[in-house]
Amino acid sequence: MFLRRAFFIAAFALLCSNLGISQTAPEAAAQTAPNQGTATTPPPPAAASQSPEQPQKEMPPDTKAPAPTPSAKPQSDSIPTSSATENPQPQLLKEGTEFRATLDTPLSTKTSKVGDRFTATISAPVRSTIGNVIIPTGSKLNGQVSDSDNEKLADAIKDMGHLNLRFTDIQLPNGIDVPIDATLISVHRTKPATRAENTTPPAISTNAGLTGAFGPPLKGLAVGNLAGGGYVLATTGKQVNLPAECGLRLRVDRNTPVP
Repeated sequence: MFLRRAFFIAAFALLCSNLGISQTAPEAAAQTAPNQGTATTPPPPAAASQSPEQPQKEMPPDTKAPAPTPSAKPQSDSIPTSSATENPQPQLLKEGTEFRATLDTPLSTKTSKVGDRFTATISAPVRSTIGNVIIPTGSKLNGQVSDSDNEKLADAIKDMGHLNLRFTDIQLPNGIDVPIDATLISVHRTKPATRAENTTPPAISTNAGLTGAFGPPLKGLAVGNLAGGGYVLATTGKQVNLPAECGLRLRVDRNTPVP
C-alpha cells in the first residue's frame, strides 16, 4: 500500500515537471525569434529623398533642360558668291550698231540656191556703248540664201539678177551663239585695186579683211536693205557674184544681249 502511494506521487511529479518544460520552450522560442530576425534581415532602404550635398543621379521630370534650338543660318543674300563674278550679266549690242565681216566662201546666182548656208568672219571688234568689246574679231556670222517675203519686191526684181541674204546668228570664239537681226548695208572690195581700177586712192591694205578697213563698194552691184538681211542686185547683166573675202557692212536691227 505504501509502495503504491509512493509510485503514484513519483509519477505525478514527473508529469508536472514535463508540463513545465513544454510551457517554457514556446516562450523561449518566441523570445529568440525576434533576435534572430534582427540579426539576419537587412535594414529597410533609406528614403528616396537625397540630401542637397549629394549630386542627383537622374534629372527630375519637371526640371529637364530644354531641347537645343538650331542656330540661325546666315542669310545667303548678304554673302557674295563667286557665281556672280563667274556669270556676269550679259552686255547689250545696241540697235543701230554697225559692224563688218568678210565672206568666207563665194556666193553667186549661178551656184547658190535658196536654203544654202554661208558664213562670214567678223573683221573688226564690235564694242558696246561703254566701249567694251562684246563681239571679238574672228567671230562667225551665219547666214542663209533665202527668198524675198515681199511679193511686190519679188515681182519687181524677178527679171534682174539678185541674191537675197538673211543673217541668223553670230558664233563667238567661245562657242556661244548669239541670235541677231542685221540688215546688209553694202558690199565692198577688201583687196587692193589694180592700177586700171584705182581711180581714187583706196584706204585699204593687204590685210584689209582682218583689220576691217574696206575699200569701195563692188562695181555693178546694188544693195537693197531688208530687215534681217538684204538683197544684192546686178546693175549690169543678170549675174551676181560675191567673191570670197568681199566685205559686208551690216547694221543691227534690234537690241541684242550678248553673254
